[in-house]
This record gives sequence, C-alpha cells and structure tokens, in this order.
Amino acid sequence: MSDPVLIAERYEVIRPLGQGAFAHTLLARDVRLHRDVALKVLHPRSAADLKAYELFEREAAVLRELRHPGVPAIHAAFRAPWNGAEAAFLVMEYIEGSSVAELIEQRRHLEVDGILHLFVELLGVLDYLHTRVPPVLHRDIKPANLIVRPEGSPALVDFGAVRNVFRGPDEGGSTVVGTYGYMPYEQYMGQASPSSDLYALAATFLHLVTGRAPPQFMNEGRIEVPATLPCGEPLRGVLVRMLAPSPADRYQSAREARAGLLGITSQGGKAPSTGVAPRQPPPPVGLRPLAPLPAALLEPGPRPLTGETRALMKRVVSNPLRLMSPSEKAAKGIDLASFLLIGFLSVVTMGILPMWFISIYMTRKRRAKRYFAEGLPATARILDMDKRDIGWGEKLARVRYEFEADGRLHRGSDEVLPILAERWDGGDAIQVLYLPDEEYDSIIITTS
Repeated sequence: MSDPVLIAERYEVIRPLGQGAFAHTLLARDVRLHRDVALKVLHPRSAADLKAYELFEREAAVLRELRHPGVPAIHAAFRAPWNGAEAAFLVMEYIEGSSVAELIEQRRHLEVDGILHLFVELLGVLDYLHTRVPPVLHRDIKPANLIVRPEGSPALVDFGAVRNVFRGPDEGGSTVVGTYGYMPYEQYMGQASPSSDLYALAATFLHLVTGRAPPQFMNEGRIEVPATLPCGEPLRGVLVRMLAPSPADRYQSAREARAGLLGITSQGGKAPSTGVAPRQPPPPVGLRPLAPLPAALLEPGPRPLTGETRALMKRVVSNPLRLMSPSEKAAKGIDLASFLLIGFLSVVTMGILPMWFISIYMTRKRRAKRYFAEGLPATARILDMDKRDIGWGEKLARVRYEFEADGRLHRGSDEVLPILAERWDGGDAIQVLYLPDEEYDSIIITTS
C-alpha cells in the first residue's frame, strides 16, 4: 500500500495477510503500543449477511476467552470506517512465521523429529481447546491455518469457523463449514465433534509428509494412508486411526492421540522415544513491576481492615460522589460547589439520584470487604476493556484480565473508574485479590 492508512487513529496498515469470502486480514502496526498486530476486517457488504456477521462475532467471543501459546490472543474488537463504510474489526496477536501450506508449496524439507514435534504440539493445542467448558471446535484445520514460528513452535489461526459444542434448545444443527479434503464426512452433515478436528489435523499432516493433497488418497469415500511413509511408525498408525471414516473408530480425544504418538501405553509405560519432548507454554508476557502491597495483604486471612489495608480498600471502593463523576480527577476534598451540586440533583430527582449511587457504593463496599479480609494477592494481565453504563449517563470501565493461581490460568473482570482505566492498556500488569473457594473470583486493587 503506497499511502499509510490509519484505522481508529491507532492501527497503521502495513500489508494484506490473507483474504476470505467474508473477511480479510491485514498486518498492521499498533502505533500506541509499538507492536505488530493482525487486523481482521469483515467486509462492509458482508455485515449485512447475518450468518457472516454471526461467525465474525463468535470468533471474537471465543478468542477472548482463550489463552494458549498456540492460539493467537485477541487484543480488541471495534467498529470503524473502512473503504467508505463502517466495518467490524478484530485486533489479534500477529503470529510471525510460515504456514504449513507455504512449507508444502516451497517443498521445504522437515526432519522427522521436526514433523513429530509439530504434531505433538498441535495435539496439545487441540487438547486445550477441546477441554474448555464448553469445548471449542476449530472446524477448519488445514495447511493454510497452521503457522510455524521461526523457532519451530506452531500456532493454529483463523478461528472464523469456530464453534462451541454445547448449544441451546432453540438452536439447530451446526452450520456446514470447513475445507474439502480436510473435513470428515460427518462435518458435511453439520455434526462436527472433537474427533472432526483430529481428522482434519491428520489430513493436514498427511499432506505435509507426502506433499500430496488428501483427495489424492481418497478411495471409496475414505482416505487410505500409504503403507510406507517417510516418517514411519508410530506416525502412520496414528494417522490411520485419526482418519477413520467413523468418528467412533478414531481417537476420542487429542490427549489420547498425543499419547499414541509418543508411544505411551495404557499401562503407563513408554515405547522407544521418538525424540519429541512436549514444550511447556511460556509464561505470560507484558507483566511489569508494580508498587508493593500493604504487608498485611501478604499474611493469611482473615485480616483486620485497619491501617494500610483499610486505606487501600477506601481507594479501591469509590465513594458515591466519585461514582457520580467517574471520568473526572479526584478532588482532595468535597468543596462547596460539590455540596451544592449534590443538593440540587437531590431536589431535581427527588432524592433518587444520590440514593442510586449510594446503593452502588454500598454493594461494592460489601463485596470488597471479604476480599480484603480473606483474599489472596496475584498479579494479573489485562486482556481488554470496555465501558458499562451504571445509570444517569455515567459509566464505569469493565476490565477483563487473567492471572495464574495454583498452577492454572484464571480469568476475571472487574469495574474501575474510567479515568484509571485510561492509564492502562492490553498487556499491562495489575494487582488483584482472589478467593479460591469462590471459583477464583477476584477484584482489582491497583489504583494507579
């Protein structure tokens, strides 16, 4: 593109990355955070297509809840002018590397260990997706949607056909999506399942290993894996089972297929090593040091709400006056003008307005008390933010974040003053207090 294009006054378009029937993806530069991102835009004409828009919105919703090194993180979703009309955008992590389709087209040779490593890693990605609640199906795994990073780790991209397995009673069958040659028969009938993703992954690796597209191996409606493959066993046996025509004959989980590939027996023993070691996911990035917490919050609960702990809780729980003007800077005290304003609004609204914000304040205060008395501290990473109307034209910023506790990632959200959230951005570190016995529910306690 000859002239720089700036979208939403923040994302500078660098070049196209790919194009589909309803949307295309651009490589862009986030000029605020100085990082490259993948910008997916739904064609303005496709916004009128309810099914296309539904798939686009579903992709944003599902990706927002996922956190895995093999899945691109979503940074934001918004609407902005594009080519003379309003369009919907997704801002996603840019995965640098080459697609498996490019590797096949360029006839780039991969060693056996390299192919097995990719297979094991991608089965780990599917295990993560399929064990979500509800399970997440990709439904369009193919060479173009698998990216191999420069250091060799893979990522699964393009979740435009993603689907949560569980559906409500008012929903019909699944929409038929996928790519011919890589999708199993049941998917043509709208009956995708986790084993359907396993079939597509096996078809993709058959293409990678042989350099020939899956339809070339089709015989009487089923893919026949050649008796000899460059990678030999156990890969061939795993591919045969994953490509079985009947879902019941395939592995029933990505974890089971991964165990078969690594030669792990049902008795817990191991066959001779394939030389492939599972890679541990890297720790979350973007976390920066924060101000130390009051010493009392580092002690086991219950804690007395006194001293520095009480002072921090008062800053976290905004008083009614702050809630009535959440976007303005805090004053050191309540001046005469503020008293007069409160009095005037009380008269005009017959006392409803002050009582409304007092009610919000009391609810937040009661909730915060338990966290400050019993909650455990953790450092969280901001995922995204938006605003919620709290009445009378005022809004609070809703911040979504994730944190690690007890060896697992947990997600949460909380509301803060907009003037505070304006200082933060996706990837920034914040402090939270969480309650393990309340399914790791949490609140934000960072006030700067």
